[in-house]
Amino acid sequence: MSRENPKPFKTIDEQVEILRSRGLGISDQNRAAAFLLRENYYAVVNGYKDAFLDLEASNLAGEDRYRDGSTFDALSRVFIFDKELRDVTMAILLEAEAAMRTATVYAFCSVHGGPDDYLDPACYCSKSDYRPEWRYTKGLIRLLSTLQGVRDNRPHKAYIAHYDKNYHVVPLWVASKCLTFGIMSAFFDFQEQSVKTRTCVALARALGRPVVKQRALEYAYHTLPEFRNVCAHGERLYCARAGKNIDKGFGELLRAMSTVVPAERLSSYACEVLALLREVGAADAGLEESLLQGMRLTEHDFETMIL
Repeated sequence: MSRENPKPFKTIDEQVEILRSRGLGISDQNRAAAFLLRENYYAVVNGYKDAFLDLEASNLAGEDRYRDGSTFDALSRVFIFDKELRDVTMAILLEAEAAMRTATVYAFCSVHGGPDDYLDPACYCSKSDYRPEWRYTKGLIRLLSTLQGVRDNRPHKAYIAHYDKNYHVVPLWVASKCLTFGIMSAFFDFQEQSVKTRTCVALARALGRPVVKQRALEYAYHTLPEFRNVCAHGERLYCARAGKNIDKGFGELLRAMSTVVPAERLSSYACEVLALLREVGAADAGLEESLLQGMRLTEHDFETMIL
């Protein structure tokens, strides 16, 4: 016997009519329906309605109510902006991830030359050097288990099988290709000071800078994986809040990226984001301002990043 469904299926035309009945202006029902069929009602409406809701009226009605003047065109414009913002952000995050991964693996292998040293707990920092200490044992066991799984080729990668078959080893620079950004962050956290120092030196050289500070690299390792996940999972980015205290926004994302990507690349990224914002602003200046408020930034913040 099936339970009553609290959210029964609605046809696309019924969904559009619900939006209209709640105060969202819809000038072309067919175009709105087609957009929702392409992009998914939940992703568009539930993902981006917050910027348009009248919270007081919604609380009184017990359901969503949109502010006067809110339109589906504006809602869809925010959705498209954020989708394009994720695309350009994901591209630069992948570049940052590659640079951080390469520098970290290079540094580890320069200190620990054995092909399986990355599986040896003795090659990692001591408990007294790890923060917070209470997470050390469980965290290191989890990391080593993940690394052993890659060594055993549980991801079933042809390049790992090739190295294992032909050389009977799987070096870290091969195994690391299977590690997520989050795992690489944990890997860096468990490194001895000598490896962390060499990582900063290698990354600085790769970026053409005199120095990369360890604390700044740690901040990037603790910040960028979360925003990468936002982009990879198609979640709302422009006003996303991440971090242990859910307090890192777009400004913190930019701060972290500035440590691990070349200045010219950060400049081109700022130009891309500004272009997206100004495209929205050309159609609706108020909407651009709303997006910037969600990002907790101004156009000037991006302009100062441009070389």
